[in-house]
Amino acid sequence: MPTAPELQARDTVLVTDGPFADLTGPIRSIDRERRRARLVVQVFGDDTLIDVLPSAVGAVSGS
Repeated sequence: MPTAPELQARDTVLVTDGPFADLTGPIRSIDRERRRARLVVQVFGDDTLIDVLPSAVGAVSGS
């Protein structure tokens, strides 16, 4: 997991890599053992839970 800044639940992040790149959403949970962040993004107007590597997300300005 990244150490600076440390990701936390409820942080809003931007997906920077992979098939969901350029989508933003809040982190719901972080599984440090599996090294995954679960977040909610809008896909076709519906809330969708996705699991991504922490290295594939970045902080959104102003959050």
